[in-house]
Amino acid sequence: MEKVYSAARIRPEEHRDVLAELWRVNLAGGDVPQELVERRMRWFQEQNPAGPARTWMGYHGPEREVIGSGSFIPRDVHVSGRMLKAGVLGDFAVTKAHRIAGAAMSIQREIAKGCRDAGVDFLYGFPNKASFPIFQRAGYRKISDSTTWVRPLTAAYKIHELAALSAGEQQDIVSAVTQRVAERAASAVPHARWRALWESADPGAPPAPLARALSTAAERAVQRATVRPDSALVRAAGRALDASMALRDTAALLAKRVKGGRVRTEITESADHRFDALWSRAKPSPIAGERSAAFLNWRYARLGAVHYRFFCMLDRHDGRLLGYAVYTVRNNKVEVVDLFCEDHGPTADLLLLELCQAMRREGHASVGILLVSPPSFGARLRALGFFARPHPPGVGSRWLVVHVDPSSPDELRRALLDPNSWFMTDGELDV
Repeated sequence: MEKVYSAARIRPEEHRDVLAELWRVNLAGGDVPQELVERRMRWFQEQNPAGPARTWMGYHGPEREVIGSGSFIPRDVHVSGRMLKAGVLGDFAVTKAHRIAGAAMSIQREIAKGCRDAGVDFLYGFPNKASFPIFQRAGYRKISDSTTWVRPLTAAYKIHELAALSAGEQQDIVSAVTQRVAERAASAVPHARWRALWESADPGAPPAPLARALSTAAERAVQRATVRPDSALVRAAGRALDASMALRDTAALLAKRVKGGRVRTEITESADHRFDALWSRAKPSPIAGERSAAFLNWRYARLGAVHYRFFCMLDRHDGRLLGYAVYTVRNNKVEVVDLFCEDHGPTADLLLLELCQAMRREGHASVGILLVSPPSFGARLRALGFFARPHPPGVGSRWLVVHVDPSSPDELRRALLDPNSWFMTDGELDV
């Protein structure tokens, strides 16, 4: 049977049951209480402070059989000093029998064509590698790949993770760690004679003596640790590493506090007027989504499907909110989904160090954050002890894509298509 597809914008309130079923079966895996489905539909379609979602339905054939839907939610976005209305792609679902490029394309192409008439200046989304060609053919531009940054808080969980990896994966990790140590040693001792101990003269030459010795020792340590991760020796080594990391973090935090002033921290369940005050005086990146208390509570505090908390850093003298991180905990790992500060320099450094110290006290294993950000912010994260981690194999890359109407001003197009302008967290990229 020939598969002929079309799509058209609808009024979501007139198709609530159909849209709820598409979400439940195709996006939520089916095993979701009906009460949560209904609450989630109201949250997505009606409660966003930036405005209601715009939705397109996908159809098959002259009978107009419903085979999927796609939406975007309005989002107020700061772009080079101007506040614009963006649309964040979400709830894109196609029934299993019609999961071919034509069905998906018909929906996304109509959304892209109709975005200006639907009241937004541009669209952005966060597809994975498998679905990226659909958005590319619909006129979206790839802007940047996302990066997952992780900072271990304890040694034990990394040892157990290593034990579960293949020999090749273990070797890759050892090589990466060795290279990082060698780079730091070479930069700390810049004299050419000493650098030769760490750096090979020729890219194709064997490793330098100390780098080779470090690599061999690391490989042996990993092999022993992964064979017997619960042995007394490994546990003792883990405790020593934990103490070393805690001492290093305390020293780094004290140094940042001296430069940044005295602060205090607290954890809240929702945003209040202090978050509005922070947004009003902060200087966000060239492109950053609005962080009003109303938006933050809608996005993280109102639905309740995932328990999010707000880690806040305040000035000890006047109580001003200097920055915050929104996070949740899965499998004892802290996942930061939103991050905002007065600046993305020293204040962000101090906030992240305070967060890591607090999460270590609570006994968590690591802190991670997924970002689309300029390289300069990635360099700051590396300096704080975060390292870039590959996306899970089942997901592949996650790319920020943008659609700008061809009639938009050239200045706006240049800003939106510049990867160095964007600062987006996981909570802003996907809904």
